[in-house]
Amino acid sequence: MNQDTYQFQLIQDELIQQLQSFSIAHGQYPDKNLNVVINAIPLLPLLKGQNIAIEQDPNLLPRIYWQNKEQNKTLASFGAIEKLDHIPKATNDEFYLGGLAFQQQGEQWQDFPATLFIRPLIVFQVLQQTSQQEYKVIFHFNGRNSVQASINTLKSLNIPHPLAPFTPQLLTRQDTPNKDQWADLVELAIEYKALLPKVVLSRQTEVCFDAPIDTWDMMALWQQANPNSFHYLLQFSSQRSFMSCSPERLFLRQQQQITTEALAGTINRGRDQREDELLLQSLLNHKKIDRENHIVQEFIVANLKQLKAQVTCSPAHVMQLQNVQHLCVPIKAQLTKDTQDSHLLHKLHPTPAVGGIPKLPALQFINDNEPYNRGWYAGAVGCISEHESDFSVAIRSALVSENCIKLFAGAGIVTGSIAEQEWQELDNKIQTILTILYRLY
Repeated sequence: MNQDTYQFQLIQDELIQQLQSFSIAHGQYPDKNLNVVINAIPLLPLLKGQNIAIEQDPNLLPRIYWQNKEQNKTLASFGAIEKLDHIPKATNDEFYLGGLAFQQQGEQWQDFPATLFIRPLIVFQVLQQTSQQEYKVIFHFNGRNSVQASINTLKSLNIPHPLAPFTPQLLTRQDTPNKDQWADLVELAIEYKALLPKVVLSRQTEVCFDAPIDTWDMMALWQQANPNSFHYLLQFSSQRSFMSCSPERLFLRQQQQITTEALAGTINRGRDQREDELLLQSLLNHKKIDRENHIVQEFIVANLKQLKAQVTCSPAHVMQLQNVQHLCVPIKAQLTKDTQDSHLLHKLHPTPAVGGIPKLPALQFINDNEPYNRGWYAGAVGCISEHESDFSVAIRSALVSENCIKLFAGAGIVTGSIAEQEWQELDNKIQTILTILYRLY
Protein backbone atom coordinates (compact mmCIF):
# COMPACT_ATOMS: atom_id res chain seq x y z
CA MET A 1 0.00 0.00 0.00
CA ASN A 2 1.52 3.35 -1.03
CA GLN A 3 1.51 6.46 1.16
CA ASP A 4 -1.32 8.24 -0.74
CA THR A 5 -3.61 5.21 -0.43
CA TYR A 6 -2.78 4.87 3.26
CA GLN A 7 -3.49 8.56 3.97
CA PHE A 8 -6.80 8.45 2.11
CA GLN A 9 -7.91 5.34 3.99
CA LEU A 10 -7.05 7.06 7.28
CA ILE A 11 -9.34 9.96 6.27
CA GLN A 12 -12.12 7.55 5.24
CA ASP A 13 -11.86 5.60 8.52
CA GLU A 14 -11.95 8.80 10.61
CA LEU A 15 -15.00 10.09 8.71
CA ILE A 16 -16.84 6.78 9.13
CA GLN A 17 -16.17 6.86 12.89
CA GLN A 18 -17.44 10.44 13.07
CA LEU A 19 -20.61 9.47 11.19
CA GLN A 20 -21.24 6.49 13.48
CA SER A 21 -20.84 8.69 16.58
CA PHE A 22 -23.09 11.32 14.99
CA SER A 23 -25.77 8.66 14.39
CA ILE A 24 -25.66 7.60 18.05
CA ALA A 25 -26.17 11.23 19.14
CA HIS A 26 -28.73 12.32 16.50
CA GLY A 27 -30.32 9.14 15.16
CA GLN A 28 -30.10 7.40 11.80
CA TYR A 29 -31.96 10.25 10.04
CA PRO A 30 -30.49 13.52 11.40
CA ASP A 31 -31.89 16.93 10.48
CA LYS A 32 -28.57 18.78 10.90
CA ASN A 33 -25.25 18.61 9.08
CA LEU A 34 -22.04 17.01 10.31
CA ASN A 35 -18.80 19.01 9.80
CA VAL A 36 -15.45 17.26 10.17
CA VAL A 37 -12.00 18.89 9.83
CA ILE A 38 -9.60 16.64 7.88
CA ASN A 39 -6.03 16.58 6.61
CA ALA A 40 -5.31 18.12 3.20
CA ILE A 41 -6.70 16.30 0.18
CA PRO A 42 -6.48 17.43 -3.49
CA LEU A 43 -10.01 18.07 -4.75
CA LEU A 44 -9.67 17.79 -8.54
CA PRO A 45 -7.70 14.52 -8.25
CA LEU A 46 -10.36 13.28 -5.77
CA LEU A 47 -13.11 14.01 -8.32
CA LYS A 48 -11.08 12.41 -11.12
CA GLY A 49 -10.53 9.32 -8.99
CA GLN A 50 -14.26 8.55 -9.19
CA ASN A 51 -14.37 8.22 -13.00
CA ILE A 52 -14.70 4.44 -12.68
CA ALA A 53 -16.40 4.39 -9.26
CA ILE A 54 -19.57 6.08 -10.55
CA GLU A 55 -20.24 3.03 -12.73
CA GLN A 56 -20.54 0.95 -9.55
CA ASP A 57 -22.19 3.65 -7.41
CA PRO A 58 -24.40 6.17 -9.24
CA ASN A 59 -24.98 7.85 -5.85
CA LEU A 60 -21.64 9.58 -6.43
CA LEU A 61 -23.45 11.72 -9.03
CA PRO A 62 -23.78 14.62 -9.34
CA ARG A 63 -20.07 15.45 -9.14
CA ILE A 64 -19.51 19.19 -8.83
CA TYR A 65 -16.37 21.29 -8.58
CA TRP A 66 -16.72 24.95 -7.57
CA GLN A 67 -14.09 27.59 -6.88
CA ASN A 68 -15.03 31.21 -6.29
CA LYS A 69 -13.42 34.15 -8.06
CA GLU A 70 -11.20 35.05 -5.09
CA GLN A 71 -9.98 31.43 -4.86
CA ASN A 72 -10.55 31.38 -1.10
CA LYS A 73 -13.32 28.77 -1.27
CA THR A 74 -13.12 25.51 -3.24
CA LEU A 75 -15.66 22.68 -3.13
CA ALA A 76 -15.94 19.13 -4.44
CA SER A 77 -19.36 17.57 -3.93
CA PHE A 78 -20.76 14.08 -4.43
CA GLY A 79 -24.36 12.94 -4.65
CA ALA A 80 -27.55 14.80 -3.75
CA ILE A 81 -30.11 14.59 -0.97
CA GLU A 82 -32.41 17.06 -2.77
CA LYS A 83 -32.89 18.07 -6.42
CA LEU A 84 -35.01 21.18 -6.99
CA ASP A 85 -36.50 22.68 -10.16
CA HIS A 86 -36.78 26.07 -8.47
CA ILE A 87 -34.50 28.57 -6.70
CA PRO A 88 -34.27 27.55 -3.03
CA LYS A 89 -34.46 29.78 0.03
CA ALA A 90 -31.79 28.30 2.29
CA THR A 91 -32.23 28.31 6.07
CA ASN A 92 -29.98 27.17 8.93
CA ASP A 93 -27.16 25.00 7.52
CA GLU A 94 -28.76 24.25 4.13
CA PHE A 95 -26.48 24.67 1.12
CA TYR A 96 -27.31 24.35 -2.57
CA LEU A 97 -25.33 24.24 -5.82
CA GLY A 98 -26.83 24.72 -9.27
CA GLY A 99 -28.03 27.25 -11.74
CA LEU A 100 -30.38 28.62 -14.36
CA ALA A 101 -30.18 28.14 -18.12
CA PHE A 102 -30.04 31.02 -20.57
CA GLN A 103 -32.51 29.15 -22.79
CA GLN A 104 -34.62 26.04 -22.29
CA GLN A 105 -32.58 22.92 -22.93
CA GLY A 106 -32.34 21.28 -26.33
CA GLU A 107 -31.26 17.71 -26.98
CA GLN A 108 -27.64 18.38 -26.07
CA TRP A 109 -28.73 20.01 -22.79
CA GLN A 110 -30.98 17.22 -21.49
CA ASP A 111 -29.00 16.99 -18.21
CA PHE A 112 -29.28 20.76 -17.70
CA PRO A 113 -32.91 21.89 -17.34
CA ALA A 114 -34.19 25.46 -17.09
CA THR A 115 -33.51 25.49 -13.32
CA LEU A 116 -31.69 22.90 -11.24
CA PHE A 117 -30.31 23.13 -7.72
CA ILE A 118 -29.01 20.23 -5.64
CA ARG A 119 -28.28 19.91 -1.96
CA PRO A 120 -25.17 17.73 -1.93
CA LEU A 121 -24.77 14.51 0.03
CA ILE A 122 -21.06 15.04 0.77
CA VAL A 123 -18.96 18.19 0.30
CA PHE A 124 -15.17 18.34 0.57
CA GLN A 125 -14.25 21.99 1.18
CA VAL A 126 -11.06 24.04 1.26
CA LEU A 127 -11.11 27.52 2.81
CA GLN A 128 -8.11 29.78 2.32
CA GLN A 129 -7.65 31.99 5.39
CA THR A 130 -4.63 34.33 5.05
CA SER A 131 -1.72 31.89 4.59
CA GLN A 132 -3.52 28.85 6.00
CA GLN A 133 -5.86 26.36 4.37
CA GLU A 134 -8.61 24.55 6.24
CA TYR A 135 -9.91 21.27 4.83
CA LYS A 136 -13.19 19.84 6.01
CA VAL A 137 -16.00 17.53 4.97
CA ILE A 138 -19.68 18.42 5.35
CA PHE A 139 -22.25 15.61 5.39
CA HIS A 140 -25.68 17.04 4.62
CA PHE A 141 -28.83 15.72 6.30
CA ASN A 142 -32.47 16.79 6.07
CA GLY A 143 -34.25 14.23 8.26
CA ARG A 144 -34.97 11.98 5.28
CA ASN A 145 -31.55 10.65 4.24
CA SER A 146 -29.74 8.19 6.46
CA VAL A 147 -26.29 8.21 8.02
CA GLN A 148 -25.78 4.73 6.61
CA ALA A 149 -26.27 6.01 3.06
CA SER A 150 -23.50 8.57 3.64
CA ILE A 151 -21.24 5.84 5.04
CA ASN A 152 -21.90 3.62 2.01
CA THR A 153 -21.11 6.45 -0.41
CA LEU A 154 -17.99 7.37 1.53
CA LYS A 155 -16.77 3.75 1.38
CA SER A 156 -17.28 3.69 -2.41
CA LEU A 157 -14.90 6.62 -2.98
CA ASN A 158 -11.68 5.73 -4.75
CA ILE A 159 -8.36 7.35 -3.86
CA PRO A 160 -7.49 10.61 -5.66
CA HIS A 161 -6.09 10.04 -9.16
CA PRO A 162 -3.17 12.19 -10.37
CA LEU A 163 -3.99 14.83 -12.97
CA ALA A 164 -2.16 14.23 -16.24
CA PRO A 165 -2.39 15.22 -19.91
CA PHE A 166 -3.02 12.59 -22.54
CA THR A 167 -2.62 12.43 -26.31
CA PRO A 168 -5.73 12.07 -28.48
CA GLN A 169 -5.53 13.67 -31.91
CA LEU A 170 -7.71 16.56 -33.07
CA LEU A 171 -10.13 15.39 -35.76
CA THR A 172 -12.61 18.17 -36.56
CA ARG A 173 -13.68 21.74 -35.78
CA GLN A 174 -17.09 23.18 -36.64
CA ASP A 175 -18.36 26.71 -35.92
CA THR A 176 -22.09 27.38 -35.52
CA PRO A 177 -22.84 29.89 -37.02
CA ASN A 178 -20.04 29.78 -39.57
CA LYS A 179 -18.24 32.96 -40.58
CA ASP A 180 -20.64 33.88 -43.43
CA GLN A 181 -23.72 33.21 -41.29
CA TRP A 182 -22.16 35.32 -38.52
CA ALA A 183 -21.74 38.29 -40.89
CA ASP A 184 -25.42 38.01 -41.87
CA LEU A 185 -26.48 37.86 -38.20
CA VAL A 186 -24.46 40.94 -37.29
CA GLU A 187 -25.91 42.85 -40.25
CA LEU A 188 -29.44 41.82 -39.25
CA ALA A 189 -28.87 42.89 -35.63
CA ILE A 190 -27.62 46.32 -36.73
CA GLU A 191 -30.70 46.76 -38.92
CA TYR A 192 -32.78 46.43 -35.72
CA LYS A 193 -30.80 49.19 -33.95
CA ALA A 194 -33.91 51.34 -33.39
CA LEU A 195 -35.50 48.50 -31.39
CA LEU A 196 -32.27 46.87 -30.16
CA PRO A 197 -29.51 49.28 -29.07
CA LYS A 198 -27.50 46.17 -28.11
CA VAL A 199 -27.84 42.43 -28.70
CA VAL A 200 -25.24 39.83 -27.76
CA LEU A 201 -24.72 37.25 -30.48
CA SER A 202 -22.77 34.07 -29.82
CA ARG A 203 -21.08 31.10 -31.45
CA GLN A 204 -20.68 27.44 -30.61
CA THR A 205 -17.36 25.90 -31.65
CA GLU A 206 -17.26 22.09 -31.51
CA VAL A 207 -13.89 20.33 -31.58
CA CYS A 208 -13.70 16.54 -31.59
CA PHE A 209 -10.81 14.17 -30.88
CA ASP A 210 -10.08 10.48 -31.41
CA ALA A 211 -10.33 9.65 -27.67
CA PRO A 212 -12.39 10.80 -24.66
CA ILE A 213 -11.59 14.10 -22.94
CA ASP A 214 -10.87 14.05 -19.20
CA THR A 215 -12.66 17.12 -17.87
CA TRP A 216 -10.80 17.19 -14.53
CA ASP A 217 -7.41 17.41 -16.25
CA MET A 218 -8.78 20.17 -18.46
CA MET A 219 -10.24 22.14 -15.54
CA ALA A 220 -6.88 22.08 -13.75
CA LEU A 221 -5.09 23.52 -16.79
CA TRP A 222 -7.83 26.05 -17.51
CA GLN A 223 -7.80 27.49 -13.99
CA GLN A 224 -4.00 27.72 -14.06
CA ALA A 225 -4.23 29.76 -17.28
CA ASN A 226 -6.95 32.12 -15.95
CA PRO A 227 -6.65 32.30 -12.15
CA ASN A 228 -8.74 35.47 -11.61
CA SER A 229 -12.01 33.75 -12.52
CA PHE A 230 -14.67 31.40 -11.25
CA HIS A 231 -13.86 27.75 -11.97
CA TYR A 232 -16.62 25.16 -11.95
CA LEU A 233 -17.55 21.82 -13.44
CA LEU A 234 -20.98 20.21 -13.11
CA GLN A 235 -21.57 16.58 -13.99
CA PHE A 236 -25.18 15.55 -13.46
CA SER A 237 -24.87 12.30 -15.46
CA SER A 238 -22.05 10.16 -16.84
CA GLN A 239 -22.81 11.34 -20.40
CA ARG A 240 -21.82 15.02 -20.30
CA SER A 241 -20.32 17.79 -18.19
CA PHE A 242 -20.62 21.58 -18.19
CA MET A 243 -17.54 23.55 -17.21
CA SER A 244 -16.59 27.22 -17.06
CA CYS A 245 -13.68 29.51 -16.32
CA SER A 246 -15.77 32.66 -16.10
CA PRO A 247 -14.39 36.11 -15.22
CA GLU A 248 -17.88 37.52 -14.62
CA ARG A 249 -19.75 37.63 -11.33
CA LEU A 250 -23.53 37.97 -11.43
CA PHE A 251 -23.62 38.78 -7.72
CA LEU A 252 -22.14 37.91 -4.34
CA ARG A 253 -24.59 38.31 -1.46
CA GLN A 254 -23.23 38.45 2.09
CA GLN A 255 -26.19 38.87 4.43
CA GLN A 256 -28.00 41.86 2.82
CA GLN A 257 -24.94 43.38 1.11
CA ILE A 258 -24.30 42.46 -2.51
CA THR A 259 -21.39 42.95 -4.87
CA THR A 260 -21.87 42.78 -8.61
CA GLU A 261 -20.27 44.26 -11.73
CA ALA A 262 -20.89 45.57 -15.23
CA LEU A 263 -18.46 43.54 -17.31
CA ALA A 264 -18.79 44.51 -20.97
CA GLY A 265 -16.34 45.71 -23.59
CA THR A 266 -13.44 43.57 -24.75
CA ILE A 267 -10.05 44.06 -26.38
CA ASN A 268 -7.20 41.61 -26.90
CA ARG A 269 -3.94 41.50 -24.91
CA GLY A 270 -0.78 43.04 -26.33
CA ARG A 271 2.25 41.18 -27.65
CA ASP A 272 4.48 43.02 -25.16
CA GLN A 273 4.06 45.25 -22.10
CA ARG A 274 4.00 48.50 -24.08
CA GLU A 275 1.34 47.29 -26.53
CA ASP A 276 -0.64 45.80 -23.64
CA GLU A 277 -0.72 49.17 -21.86
CA LEU A 278 -1.75 50.98 -25.06
CA LEU A 279 -4.62 48.53 -25.57
CA LEU A 280 -5.65 48.93 -21.93
CA GLN A 281 -5.84 52.71 -22.30
CA SER A 282 -7.80 52.41 -25.54
CA LEU A 283 -10.29 50.17 -23.72
CA LEU A 284 -10.79 52.86 -21.06
CA ASN A 285 -11.25 55.61 -23.68
CA HIS A 286 -13.17 53.79 -26.44
CA LYS A 287 -16.59 55.40 -26.99
CA LYS A 288 -18.27 52.27 -28.38
CA ILE A 289 -17.00 50.13 -25.50
CA ASP A 290 -17.97 52.76 -22.94
CA ARG A 291 -21.48 52.85 -24.40
CA GLU A 292 -21.69 49.06 -24.33
CA ASN A 293 -20.61 48.91 -20.68
CA HIS A 294 -22.90 51.78 -19.65
CA ILE A 295 -25.91 49.86 -21.00
CA VAL A 296 -25.07 46.99 -18.64
CA GLN A 297 -24.52 49.38 -15.71
CA GLU A 298 -27.90 51.05 -16.21
CA PHE A 299 -29.68 47.70 -16.37
CA ILE A 300 -28.12 46.39 -13.14
CA VAL A 301 -28.64 49.63 -11.21
CA ALA A 302 -32.26 50.04 -12.37
CA ASN A 303 -33.17 46.46 -11.47
CA LEU A 304 -31.53 46.66 -8.05
CA LYS A 305 -33.40 49.89 -7.36
CA GLN A 306 -36.65 48.12 -8.28
CA LEU A 307 -35.84 45.87 -5.29
CA LYS A 308 -35.48 49.07 -3.19
CA ALA A 309 -31.71 48.56 -2.84
CA GLN A 310 -29.27 51.41 -2.15
CA VAL A 311 -26.76 51.24 -5.01
CA THR A 312 -23.27 52.71 -5.55
CA CYS A 313 -20.96 52.32 -8.57
CA SER A 314 -17.15 52.52 -8.50
CA PRO A 315 -14.91 53.89 -11.27
CA ALA A 316 -14.21 51.63 -14.24
CA HIS A 317 -11.08 49.49 -14.31
CA VAL A 318 -9.66 46.90 -16.70
CA MET A 319 -9.81 43.18 -15.90
CA GLN A 320 -6.93 41.41 -17.64
CA LEU A 321 -7.11 37.74 -18.59
CA GLN A 322 -4.70 35.59 -20.55
CA ASN A 323 -5.88 36.52 -24.07
CA VAL A 324 -8.36 39.38 -23.57
CA GLN A 325 -9.08 42.29 -21.25
CA HIS A 326 -12.48 43.62 -20.23
CA LEU A 327 -13.89 46.93 -19.02
CA CYS A 328 -15.36 46.39 -15.55
CA VAL A 329 -17.40 48.68 -13.28
CA PRO A 330 -17.83 47.33 -9.69
CA ILE A 331 -21.29 47.85 -8.16
CA LYS A 332 -22.37 47.45 -4.52
CA ALA A 333 -25.86 47.53 -3.05
CA GLN A 334 -27.55 47.28 0.33
CA LEU A 335 -30.66 45.10 0.10
CA THR A 336 -33.84 45.25 2.12
CA LYS A 337 -34.42 42.43 4.61
CA ASP A 338 -37.11 40.77 2.49
CA THR A 339 -34.98 40.50 -0.68
CA GLN A 340 -34.25 36.86 -1.54
CA ASP A 341 -31.78 35.22 -3.91
CA SER A 342 -34.67 34.33 -6.22
CA HIS A 343 -35.54 38.04 -6.53
CA LEU A 344 -31.94 38.88 -7.47
CA LEU A 345 -31.67 36.07 -10.00
CA HIS A 346 -34.96 36.93 -11.69
CA LYS A 347 -34.04 40.62 -11.86
CA LEU A 348 -30.39 40.36 -12.91
CA HIS A 349 -30.30 37.23 -15.09
CA PRO A 350 -29.60 37.49 -17.94
CA THR A 351 -27.80 40.84 -17.98
CA PRO A 352 -27.31 42.87 -21.17
CA ALA A 353 -23.69 41.60 -21.12
CA VAL A 354 -24.97 38.24 -22.41
CA GLY A 355 -28.43 39.11 -23.76
CA GLY A 356 -28.92 42.71 -24.78
CA ILE A 357 -31.17 45.68 -24.22
CA PRO A 358 -34.15 46.02 -24.03
CA LYS A 359 -34.07 42.61 -22.38
CA LEU A 360 -37.11 40.86 -23.84
CA PRO A 361 -36.71 41.97 -27.50
CA ALA A 362 -33.00 41.03 -27.34
CA LEU A 363 -33.78 37.57 -25.96
CA GLN A 364 -36.45 37.11 -28.63
CA PHE A 365 -33.98 38.10 -31.37
CA ILE A 366 -31.45 35.56 -30.05
CA ASN A 367 -34.10 32.86 -29.81
CA ASP A 368 -35.31 33.51 -33.35
CA ASN A 369 -31.96 33.90 -35.08
CA GLU A 370 -29.11 32.02 -33.39
CA PRO A 371 -28.71 28.61 -35.08
CA TYR A 372 -28.08 26.64 -31.88
CA ASN A 373 -29.46 26.46 -28.34
CA ARG A 374 -27.37 28.14 -25.62
CA GLY A 375 -28.64 26.00 -22.74
CA TRP A 376 -26.54 26.81 -19.67
CA TYR A 377 -24.02 28.86 -21.65
CA ALA A 378 -24.58 32.48 -20.49
CA GLY A 379 -26.74 31.10 -17.67
CA ALA A 380 -26.24 31.73 -13.94
CA VAL A 381 -24.31 29.12 -11.92
CA GLY A 382 -23.59 29.33 -8.22
CA CYS A 383 -24.23 28.38 -4.62
CA ILE A 384 -26.86 29.42 -2.08
CA SER A 385 -26.79 29.43 1.71
CA GLU A 386 -28.64 31.44 4.33
CA HIS A 387 -25.90 34.01 4.91
CA GLU A 388 -24.03 34.01 1.61
CA SER A 389 -24.77 33.26 -2.05
CA ASP A 390 -22.40 33.60 -4.99
CA PHE A 391 -23.28 33.40 -8.69
CA SER A 392 -21.19 33.50 -11.83
CA VAL A 393 -22.35 34.32 -15.36
CA ALA A 394 -21.51 31.14 -17.26
CA ILE A 395 -19.40 32.64 -20.04
CA ARG A 396 -16.05 31.13 -21.18
CA SER A 397 -17.85 27.82 -20.81
CA ALA A 398 -17.88 24.42 -22.48
CA LEU A 399 -20.09 21.34 -22.78
CA VAL A 400 -18.11 18.09 -22.85
CA SER A 401 -19.47 14.79 -24.12
CA GLU A 402 -17.13 11.82 -24.62
CA ASN A 403 -14.54 12.92 -27.20
CA CYS A 404 -16.15 16.24 -28.21
CA ILE A 405 -16.15 19.62 -26.51
CA LYS A 406 -18.41 22.54 -27.45
CA LEU A 407 -16.96 25.96 -26.64
CA PHE A 408 -19.11 29.09 -26.37
CA ALA A 409 -18.35 32.79 -26.81
CA GLY A 410 -20.39 35.93 -27.46
CA ALA A 411 -19.93 39.53 -28.58
CA GLY A 412 -22.09 42.59 -27.99
CA ILE A 413 -23.44 44.05 -31.24
CA VAL A 414 -24.15 47.79 -31.22
CA THR A 415 -24.13 50.55 -33.83
CA GLY A 416 -20.63 50.57 -35.31
CA SER A 417 -19.95 46.87 -34.80
CA ILE A 418 -17.97 45.23 -37.62
CA ALA A 419 -18.63 41.52 -38.22
CA GLU A 420 -14.98 40.63 -38.95
CA GLN A 421 -13.77 42.29 -35.74
CA GLU A 422 -16.50 40.67 -33.65
CA TRP A 423 -15.63 37.25 -35.14
CA GLN A 424 -12.01 37.80 -34.08
CA GLU A 425 -13.24 38.70 -30.58
CA LEU A 426 -15.00 35.32 -30.40
CA ASP A 427 -11.74 33.59 -31.35
CA ASN A 428 -9.85 35.58 -28.71
CA LYS A 429 -12.34 34.56 -26.02
CA ILE A 430 -11.93 30.83 -26.66
CA GLN A 431 -8.21 31.02 -27.40
CA THR A 432 -7.14 30.03 -23.88
CA ILE A 433 -9.05 26.74 -23.93
CA LEU A 434 -8.10 26.08 -27.57
CA THR A 435 -4.44 26.54 -26.67
CA ILE A 436 -4.85 24.02 -23.84
CA LEU A 437 -6.61 21.55 -26.13
CA TYR A 438 -4.09 21.87 -28.92
CA ARG A 439 -1.19 21.68 -26.49
CA LEU A 440 -2.62 18.63 -24.75
CA TYR A 441 -3.68 16.79 -27.81
